[in-house]
This record gives sequence, structure tokens and C-alpha cells, in this order.
Amino acid sequence: MSDPKDPHCRRTLVCTAICWFASAIQGLSVEARIKEQDEFFENRIRPVLVEQCYSCHNASKTADGSLELDHREGVLRGGDGGVVIVPGKPQESRLLAILRHELPGLKMPQGGVKLDDRVVADFEQWIAMGAPDPRDNPPTIDEIEKATSWEAILEKRKQWWSFQPIRNITPPDAPESLEWSSHVVDRFINAKQREMELEPNRQADPATLTRRTFFALIGLPPTAEEAERWTTRLGQANGFDELVDHLLTSPHFGERWARHWMDWIRYADSHGSEGDPLIENCWLYRDYLIRALNADVPYHQLVREHIAGDLLDEPRMRRVSFWIRCLLRLRAINSRPSKRSQITCSIR
Repeated sequence: MSDPKDPHCRRTLVCTAICWFASAIQGLSVEARIKEQDEFFENRIRPVLVEQCYSCHNASKTADGSLELDHREGVLRGGDGGVVIVPGKPQESRLLAILRHELPGLKMPQGGVKLDDRVVADFEQWIAMGAPDPRDNPPTIDEIEKATSWEAILEKRKQWWSFQPIRNITPPDAPESLEWSSHVVDRFINAKQREMELEPNRQADPATLTRRTFFALIGLPPTAEEAERWTTRLGQANGFDELVDHLLTSPHFGERWARHWMDWIRYADSHGSEGDPLIENCWLYRDYLIRALNADVPYHQLVREHIAGDLLDEPRMRRVSFWIRCLLRLRAINSRPSKRSQITCSIR
């Protein structure tokens, strides 16, 4: 037996202990990395695959293009067009080009809106880390139908920030450098800027601020007289607040911001189909929106009026000697005027 007092023996024991500890630490490091990668897949990748891909690319029922994306082997195997991901090599993975709509005829999700850039970046990061995937076996038909059901999708969408209840949040502390604003909202903005190591722009001079505010609120530049007057006024106390209030009372405010609502609701003066027939009296709806925004009608009231119209208990009516009627068309996008259904609502 070796003598523990022998220097050579002690060195051997120390080296053995160091190797053992290094091996143990390495094993823990690998285990932690695998756990981290699996969590990334479960939180960032699997939910997107379930909601956007499983219905058309699964091993149990439908595999368009022979591509199965509901288990690891299917993802790595690819489909009729070949492999879609190369683990560790995002630049060679066709899936990213497909998600970015860069390949003609291969725009996924099919028939849906292109995925957000942040989601595509998650897939790129996932592939770069080797495409870790804990899904050993494909789900059954029942499991797919349950995962892709409207009830499951609704539960996921309930997590969107816009559906979260309103709660009180303590604003971030204001640093000494935040001398350019005392508004609580700017404290949140500044905190995110500091987190991303960004510096706020220098404060605009009065002439630039006047021009920017005009464009932002009414979409029009100030006249030479307005520019001179408000540039001077901004150098005085409450000058900017007075400029904002002045522009909010301008009829051009409603004209500018009604355009955003009309874009959202797909407003047009004509059908846009073959022949492009005009939509009769559509300007009544346009003017209704402009008046509503200029009258500062609350959002919830505006939504109610769109849904119920003059069926509301107390509908807003124009104080004129006659009723203005607005035709809200319930129609397919390409339907002819003679075929569309119509309902009538009173507007103000």
C-alpha cells in the first residue's frame, strides 16, 4: 500500500480529487445546459409549433409535404423538399427562410400572417443551439385535436398582455440624469433605455418640437405664422401643453386619426374587385369617425356603436333636422353591391 506521507502519493491523490471534482462539475454543467435548452424549447418553440404547425404537419393524421413537425425524428427528417433544419447551422436551415416568407410558394404558416420577427429569432436561436427537442414520440390524434382546439388556443391567448387585468405598478426610480422629464411614463422608458444601454436623444429645439407636434397630432405642417408663434410660445411656461391642447381641438385631429381606425376596419370608397364599383354613401361612415374622434368619444363607446348602432338604449344622434343613415354592409369582400346584405344604423 502506498504511504500517504509519500509526496508522490499525495500528489496523485490531489490530482485524482481534482479530476473527480472537475468531472462532477462538468456533469452538472451539462445537465444544467440540457435543462435550460429544454425549457427554451417548451417555452418558445413548442407553443408555436402546436398553434401554427401541428394541424397540417403531424404524424397521426395530416403531413403536408410529408413533413411531420410534432416529434423530434420528423423535424430532423424533413419532408418532400428535403431537410428543413440543420442542427447548429441556422444559415443552412430552410425553415427560417420559409418562416420569413423568402421562398416563393413556401410561406408558413400557410394562409396566416407571417410570424413576428421575435418568434423567428427564437427559432434561429433554437437551431443554433443544436435544435434540442425532448419529444421522443409523436402525439396521438386525440392529443393533437385537444392541443389545437379553439379552447386550447383561447387559453393561450388569454395570456396576452392586452388581456391582463389592470394593476398598480410601482414606477422605476428616477435617476438624476432624468432631468429632461418628470412624467411617470418617461421613468419606465428611461429604465428600459438604461437596461439596453441607450442614451435618450437631446431635447429638441422649440422650432423642431413645434413642427414634430403638428405632424404627430394633425398630420400637417404648421403655417409660417403658426411656426413663428408657437416656437416663441414654447419658450414660456406651459407652452407645450398649450400647443397640444390647441391641436387636439383642431378638426384636422379627427381627420388624421380616423385614418388609422379606417385602415383597421378596411374602409374604402370602392370594392376594389373587378370593375371596382363605388360603395354608396360610405363617406357618411368616414365623417362619423372624424366627428367621434374630435368629440373625444371614449373607445368603449365607439366599439358599442359599431356593434349595436341605434339599438343602443341611448344612441348618440346628430342634432339636425333629419336623420343621417349609414349603410353597414355585411358582405363578402368581393361581392357585388346588388348581392350584399345591408343593415341600417343611426350615427352622430
